[in-house]
Amino acid sequence: MKKLIAGMTIAVALAGFNGLANASADLDAKMAEAAKIHAEAAKGGFVWKQKAMKETYFNTYKAEYDEAKKKGDLKKMENAADLAMRTAKGEHVQMSADVKAGWAK
Repeated sequence: MKKLIAGMTIAVALAGFNGLANASADLDAKMAEAAKIHAEAAKGGFVWKQKAMKETYFNTYKAEYDEAKKKGDLKKMENAADLAMRTAKGEHVQMSADVKAGWAK
């Protein structure tokens, strides 16, 4: 009975670790897709950044993602990946929108 309980405990622990590894791989894929979308928008000159910022929003979120990945904080990784994806998609939508600036004639 003890061996069964020990075996089940190890199996559950391994399943948990595999789940974390899969989640990390999914987030890596999400960041790669966001980077691809951001690069496409950057080619068109549509990068979100405020004047006082040293880095763009996407690069800030990418740095947060990398730092959280080093620490192994899955929740912060997920948050940074979501923000990076939303920013990249927003840049892409702005690039592809058929809207002129208010000052353009």
